[in-house]
Formats: sequence, C-alpha cells, structure tokens
Amino acid sequence: MSATSTITSRGAMREIDAEVLARLRAALIADRAPQAALVRANEATAQALTGQRDVDSILEREIAEASAARARDAIDDIDAALTKMTGGTYGACESCRLPIPVERLEAIPHARTCVACAT
Repeated sequence: MSATSTITSRGAMREIDAEVLARLRAALIADRAPQAALVRANEATAQALTGQRDVDSILEREIAEASAARARDAIDDIDAALTKMTGGTYGACESCRLPIPVERLEAIPHARTCVACAT
C-alpha cells in the first residue's frame, strides 16, 4: 500500500494518509462484531416474546425489533464503508460527492455524508 490513499470526489483529489485509513478500517472492523451480536441478541428477545399478548411483552418485543434493525443498519453502513475503502471512494459524501472531513470520519468511520448533507 502506498503512503496515501487517493479519494476522488467531484473532480478534486484528496488524499487520506494510509495510516489514518488503516486506523479507520480497524475501527470499522472492530465495531462490526458487537453490532452483529446486538442483532442476534435482539432477534432472540423478539422471537422469545412472539405470541405474548401482555402490553409489556409487546412493547419489549417492538423495542428489540427496532434495536435489531438499527444494528443491521449499522452493519450495512460499516460494510458499505469497507467496500468504498477497497474501491477507493471512501470519504466522499454520498449526497454532494465532496470529501467528508477526516475529523468526521474519525468520529464516525461509517459516515456516508458530510455534516452539511446530514443536516
């Protein structure tokens, strides 16, 4: 791997240092396993509560299902970021295609958009 990784966005070139990119990749990989564990745990809880008719069980099942969905979304975001790293497009905003600041990527390695497009 070269000293830098080039990211192309709207015709402009931006380089992310290879060390930073490696650190971000490691953070993404490290976050994937706990998210997968959350999916499994919440799906098991929802399954165990299926068929229960009391209000507390119904609410708990709905919360577990929503939590599993959020964890699945996080895994999708992580996988998309890792794919972009491989393809050389990591760090480009999916909305405006401008570079996402490295500081945002360090805070949220799976960020798909820049701050302006996220708000």
